Amino acid sequence: MIEISTEIIKTAVYKLCFDANTCLDKRVYSKILEAYKTVQNAEMKNTLKSILQNAKIAYEKKRPLCQDTGQVIVFIEIGFDVKLTGDFLEDAVNLAVEKCYKENFFRKSVVKNAVFDRQNTKTNTPAIIYTKYVKGGKIRIKVLIKGAGSENKSKLEMNLPTANTEEIINSCTEMILAAGENACPPMFIGIGTGATADKACIMSKEALVNNSFSQEEIELAQKIKENVNLNSPEKYKDCYVLDVKVMSFATHIACMPVAVTINCHSDRTSECTIEDNNIFYEHQIPDFIELSSEKLNLKEIMADDIASLKKLQDGEEFLLTGEIYTARDMAHKKISELMQKGENLPFNIKDSIIFYAGPCPKKQDEVIGSIGPTTASRMDKYAVDLYNNGMFASIGKGARNNEVKNAIKQNKAKYFTVTGGIAALLSEKVKSSEVIAFLDLGAEAVYKIYVEKFPLKTSIS
Repeated sequence: MIEISTEIIKTAVYKLCFDANTCLDKRVYSKILEAYKTVQNAEMKNTLKSILQNAKIAYEKKRPLCQDTGQVIVFIEIGFDVKLTGDFLEDAVNLAVEKCYKENFFRKSVVKNAVFDRQNTKTNTPAIIYTKYVKGGKIRIKVLIKGAGSENKSKLEMNLPTANTEEIINSCTEMILAAGENACPPMFIGIGTGATADKACIMSKEALVNNSFSQEEIELAQKIKENVNLNSPEKYKDCYVLDVKVMSFATHIACMPVAVTINCHSDRTSECTIEDNNIFYEHQIPDFIELSSEKLNLKEIMADDIASLKKLQDGEEFLLTGEIYTARDMAHKKISELMQKGENLPFNIKDSIIFYAGPCPKKQDEVIGSIGPTTASRMDKYAVDLYNNGMFASIGKGARNNEVKNAIKQNKAKYFTVTGGIAALLSEKVKSSEVIAFLDLGAEAVYKIYVEKFPLKTSIS
């Protein structure tokens, strides 16, 4: 029997969380770089360039790649010959996650209960932990950091048991293409087939941290990737999906579950092996390349120059400089309640620009932590009132519903988009920040920020 202290597991989980959040693994970076070198679409090339720049900044400055430092998912394989000593295993994992997120100023995004108590735990715990026993005397730990934008686009379909390979490929293609801009493409995809509905979903996540597959799984994954990219929007041709991994399992004779986990371009994983109380980390640091930081030939417009902003056409890119505000889900709910009561708002809505963002906490020497756009459609239920009450523009990622589109057009307003998942890069564009309302909401508080040459695209006029 081999004794291993959970103190070593704490050390391992801490570093795995840190590495996954701040450094893209070489495997992921290489796939993004390959796409950057080969893609023909100019807009997509600029997006990939920003993603590569973001990865370099995040690693060098030890900042989160994305402001959504996600739900921590931990897969632990414990050798049958191992005897654990010290803290209870789940306690050890959660203590490590809490310590890593607090000490490194990662955003805490976990609430106490999905339905009954949506107060932030302020520790980013509990983590989602899957444990299984295997043969031998080692412990293997794999960490997946899962952001909500892509997670909300994950799908499960219970197909007919007679479904053939082509039907499964088409089913997966439809689920992946439905994710769209909200999932921050280009994407990395995990697919679980077989077992039961719950097991298929778990396998789809485990696939993202797995590197050992059967030949049949590899071939199916390749066919799905090719079919998705063939049918993707023109902008994303050949790079909507950069990698697909498939895990399969036995199932009931009447079942064919297929689960798809959507992961954005920040495919944040890390793993290690613990043997004889030594930790062997497997995260590989990329060979980062140097790229120019600014987009060329883009006009710079001041945030208070509403006349110039109004002239922007759909699809037009520009650089924004000036004062804007951040507000996301809970802040919008509170603002809406204040409006209904006729009470004063935390800032003047007239001609304001609201950035749908919840930044990471800032370090002592930072203006702001990593900051990037959240999914705009979640704010659609509040956006019409805000536009009708004078808000000039919102900034986010993804599509808006028809009601919001109509309100934007009727008020001669705007909706701007910015590439998701490049939060370390965007934080460099923020020159001052101040919390002005709802401090109790943590990451969802309202900030007044001053941005300089903030890269935006006009999506709805």
